[in-house]
Amino acid sequence: MKKETAKAVQIMIIDNDKYIRESLSTFLKNERFKLLIFKSGEEGLNAFKYQDIDVVIADYFLPDMDGMTLLKQVAVDKPGTARILMATLTNDELRSEISKNKIDALIEKPLCIASIDTILDEIIKTGETQ
Repeated sequence: MKKETAKAVQIMIIDNDKYIRESLSTFLKNERFKLLIFKSGEEGLNAFKYQDIDVVIADYFLPDMDGMTLLKQVAVDKPGTARILMATLTNDELRSEISKNKIDALIEKPLCIASIDTILDEIIKTGETQ
C-alpha cells in the first residue's frame, strides 16, 4: 500500500537581496516546501495571480514597492494566503501597520532560520485547523 504524502506548502519569497533569496532557498528547500522566489514586487504579484500559493514572505524594502503594499494586494487577490513581512528596521508604527493589516508574522533581519521554521510551522498548523 502506498503511503499518503502531505502536499508540499507553496511558499513565495520576494526579496531583492540575492544573498537572502539564496539563503532562504537553501534552508527551506525540502519535501515540505515548494518555493517560488522573486526579486521584485511586480514579478511576485504577476506570478501570484497564476499560482496556488499558501504563504507569501516579502521583504519590506523592495525595488519597486514596499512589502506592506505587496502583502495588502495579496490579501485582496487571495484572502486565505498567509502573509509574512521581513524587515531590517522595525518600529511601533510598522508593528501597528502589521497588526492593522492582519499580517500573520514579522521576521526581523538578520534572519534566524530556526525562527522562520517555527513561524512557518505555526502558520501551517493554523491553516490545517481552519
